[in-house]
Amino acid sequence: MPFSEKLRQDWAPILFFGIVITIKTYYLIIYLNSNEDLWGLLWDIGHIEDYGRGAAFYLTGGLTSMLYYAIALAFDTLVFFSFIIRVKARERPKGFRENVFPLITVFVPMIGFTLLIIPQVRQFVPGYSATTLNLLREISPIFPFYMNMAGLLAGLLGTAFSIWALSYLRHSFGLRAAVRELVTTGPYRWARHPLYAGEIIHILGIAILSGKPAGLYLFVVAVALQVVRAKIEERKFLSTVPEYRAYRDSTGFLWPSLRRAR
Repeated sequence: MPFSEKLRQDWAPILFFGIVITIKTYYLIIYLNSNEDLWGLLWDIGHIEDYGRGAAFYLTGGLTSMLYYAIALAFDTLVFFSFIIRVKARERPKGFRENVFPLITVFVPMIGFTLLIIPQVRQFVPGYSATTLNLLREISPIFPFYMNMAGLLAGLLGTAFSIWALSYLRHSFGLRAAVRELVTTGPYRWARHPLYAGEIIHILGIAILSGKPAGLYLFVVAVALQVVRAKIEERKFLSTVPEYRAYRDSTGFLWPSLRRAR
């Protein structure tokens, strides 16, 4: 399908992804240019103990924040380009559930987490309560370090897994519930929605790195939306692709099913 036709049919999501990527790139550049102390510590990391105990925590927090921006930007860029190269649908989406709901599934968490990284918005978002923070400090005085590392690892793992799944999905990628090619290779050999599993892990990492309760609330909403979206797609495939029923019965939903594998 020519790009001009793709642009004509799906100009709204393409424009949206372009705007989101532009905003995140802008704030990443600002962050990189406004942290001279962070770069000074990084260049002199061999003597970081000379700056006091807090320097290591400051450096860790700064780097994880930077990687949080970069991970979110990389994932959105990947989705944007995968959306552009997809092939024409064999069966187009119909109705609200197949046309609009999948877009809500994508845009709600994306808009929410994008707002959480904008400083002008973030400063008005409530943080964790003093009781919660004191409890975490009792568990470990350096809990921010562990939380940042957990969020970073989850974000990286989810992004890597999503890239792997997307490399097999290729031209069948789409935002709305449309039938293109049934992919049963790579991670799709064992699970029907590995891309969504990767996105869920990725979003969990971003929710942790956001450092706000709102991030965890968004994560719960995102998971629920993804599950409903996957069910809508499965219903579409069951009604249009005869071999999908056998494929569904032999694979897991988001991750491999040990029972079905046996």
